[in-house]
Amino acid sequence: MARERPCGLYAICFGFFLVLLDTTALNVAAASMERDFGSSLSGLQWVVNSYTIVFASLVLTAGAVGDRFGSKRLYQIGLALFTGMSLLCGLAPSVGALIGLRMLQGVGAAVMLPASLALLSHAYPDARARASAVAFWASVVSLGFAAGPALGGALTSIFGWRSIFFINVPVGAVALMMIRAFVEETPVKAPRAIDWTGQAVMSLVLGALTYALIEAGRSGWAAPRIVAAFALTIVLAIILHDH
Repeated sequence: MARERPCGLYAICFGFFLVLLDTTALNVAAASMERDFGSSLSGLQWVVNSYTIVFASLVLTAGAVGDRFGSKRLYQIGLALFTGMSLLCGLAPSVGALIGLRMLQGVGAAVMLPASLALLSHAYPDARARASAVAFWASVVSLGFAAGPALGGALTSIFGWRSIFFINVPVGAVALMMIRAFVEETPVKAPRAIDWTGQAVMSLVLGALTYALIEAGRSGWAAPRIVAAFALTIVLAIILHDH
């Protein structure tokens, strides 16, 4: 097992690197997508932010689900979903379709984050070794965020923006094989109660706030629907705080 742990660590980080890379890589492809789709700037912003909203809002719930079914199984499901949606994103015929597919990508990404940390904790029971593994994982997180714009810009300029998604497919497939070969399943824990109400309210808070911030540039900050979105955000935030 000792010799397998580094391979398992690399496998976990390799898969999660894709998720973080995709968070920022598409930011530099807006102009290229605008030419292809003829969409407004706000529509293109939703391509990026729909992924981030779903990713951020589902992380806590995904952790509880991992306790019920095993973190390796959940990580593989998340990575398979992320990889499959990457292929479909690259084939998307419209901005609307791309936004919907990006949301499903975000579900896969949210599933992978808590599962990756749980797998590391299981693979490295020794506190010192675990700290080193988490530090390596954190460095991969930073590298993924930093490399996204550079790699996204290079791929877009050479092959077009769709290549940002297509490159995830073979890399994701390799990561899945590595996870299957080198990572052990975590023991199933006593299930934690999942706060579905809190999850729903959190998603609505993030969605309403993002909608207000994106659409305000086109409609104006005083537009009724923008004011309503900000008001809804405040009300939902209060409900979430008191929940």
